[in-house]
Amino acid sequence: MIETSLLLRGIGIALIIAGIVLVSNPELVSNKAIPDNTFDAIERRIWWGLLIGFGCLLMFHHQFQPWVTSLAATSASLMFGLLVARLIGIMLDGSVTKQWLYVGLELVLLAPLVWWYLSVRA
Repeated sequence: MIETSLLLRGIGIALIIAGIVLVSNPELVSNKAIPDNTFDAIERRIWWGLLIGFGCLLMFHHQFQPWVTSLAATSASLMFGLLVARLIGIMLDGSVTKQWLYVGLELVLLAPLVWWYLSVRA
């Protein structure tokens, strides 16, 4: 029988790969027209970053208790996934000042979430 943590890591890798594929090409599951402006073109990719975030969570965090640690890990990994998706969108669709502002805000939010996780994990 496969060890639980190995199974969770495998599912995590699959989610990360699926997230990256869907961030790179969201038209695989959507028939909406590609927006004309760069900002909206990037925004259509962002929510697929949640798959990347869940994949990272399953790769590195394999416990439910204590719940505070799980909440911190989930928050940090989902924010990381959204940040990765935004950066991929900027790389593929082009740069817009407002998107870089969002990157900065996500980094500002990610730093205390990672600190929170590291402090409650120890």
